[in-house]
Amino acid sequence: MAILLIIFPISLGILAYLFKEHHKKIGYITYIILLTLNTYLTFFGKEERIFPGGWNRLKGIEIYFPKEMYVVAFFFNIMMFIIYWRSARRHNNIFTALWLIINGTLIGILTSEDFFNTYVHLELISISSFLLIGIGRTEKRIWASLKYMFLSYIGLSFYLLGVGLIYAKTGSLNLHIAFSKEPNPLAVSFIITGLLVKSGMLFLSAWLPTAHSEASSEISAVLSGYIAPIGTYVLYSFSLYDGFYNEAKVIFLMYGFISLILGGILAFFENDSKRILAYSTISQMGLAIIIIAVKKELFILFFILQMLYKALAFYNIGRIYEKTKCRDIYLLKNIKGYNTNKILAMLSVFGLSGIFPTHTFFIKEGIELQGGLKTLLYISAFITASYSIKLIASLKLTKKFYYFSLLITTLPILNFLSLHFSLKDMSISISAFVTALILSRIKTKPILVRLNYLENALILQVFSIIIGYYIIKVI
Repeated sequence: MAILLIIFPISLGILAYLFKEHHKKIGYITYIILLTLNTYLTFFGKEERIFPGGWNRLKGIEIYFPKEMYVVAFFFNIMMFIIYWRSARRHNNIFTALWLIINGTLIGILTSEDFFNTYVHLELISISSFLLIGIGRTEKRIWASLKYMFLSYIGLSFYLLGVGLIYAKTGSLNLHIAFSKEPNPLAVSFIITGLLVKSGMLFLSAWLPTAHSEASSEISAVLSGYIAPIGTYVLYSFSLYDGFYNEAKVIFLMYGFISLILGGILAFFENDSKRILAYSTISQMGLAIIIIAVKKELFILFFILQMLYKALAFYNIGRIYEKTKCRDIYLLKNIKGYNTNKILAMLSVFGLSGIFPTHTFFIKEGIELQGGLKTLLYISAFITASYSIKLIASLKLTKKFYYFSLLITTLPILNFLSLHFSLKDMSISISAFVTALILSRIKTKPILVRLNYLENALILQVFSIIIGYYIIKVI
């Protein structure tokens, strides 16, 4: 029954394209049935391991639905439905078809237990995203979608090369078999680089800032909330196998801190609200792979928070822009009204800021880094707080709404987080908040990142493969 979470939205997406006059009805019916099924599975469903066609693990495709996947899918489907419900009236049947297809595909990749199935879903995500980014057919959107498609396929080519090397050695595409022993170091480096390109990691991918900032509000939401993190989720699923994890851990830490800190710095100096969120996504993807490297059990919770908060932030900031044509944070301060959009945007940005007592503060506390790496995490706390408060300060509300929208981010899932923390960590977080309030009054100029240009990104991807290979060999 669980496999219907994948098959059903993809199938109905095709019908929505064919019956264009009824595409919105098909979309709503799809989500009613999908959420009903997902709710049932969340409370009563059992773990399922499926081998389509009856093939064994060595030769066939494996799909695995652990119980935690039903929870992830539930939050995912809820957010996808809300955004679709708010957006469908502005789009045609092509949007509905792509939206439903990408919904099923994203759940599919979360359950893949073999390289082939993962690759097929990554391809479908790339094609659907390419078409969604280009909706509206403005010059900037078309260029952003082409850049995404080009770099996405370069990344997938690296991924395939790595998979080919592993298949040549093991004779199987199944993760259990392929990672039963330590894989070829070059193969691991190819796979990591390819998936980090899909995640929009800083310097390895030039597509993310442009695509996320130029796409419409609903497309930006799904790109940043779901599609960018999906590469890190695949890395997480691979890291559950010690053969891969032992080889990849140091590479994750290196790229994670580079992206976390430098992505945050770029976000702070940016003045375009959507580009701040785009660079914030790059920074958060760095934190995601740090979590994978050090404390894998926290990843699913962080993944859910990233899905919910970043999608909310991009959608609502995007809607304000579409209504006012204003993205500059210094001009946004003069925009009155749009309180609902502002509250939801502020809630989500603050929720991901890592400031005490938000959820991400306790997640960072739970990573339990030591020494120099802990110092780097403290530095990132000041950077993340700075760009978060800078963006929040541009969304003017009455004080009553302002404090409510910030405090609510500490309430929904505190029972699922460990509340143990040191006085030092709390003091640093509060200091970061105070510093951010002071820095939010300083006017900044965006930093031009030539390393994120298309041709330079390709060169850096090749360097990444070489560096990753030698890191593994030294280890």
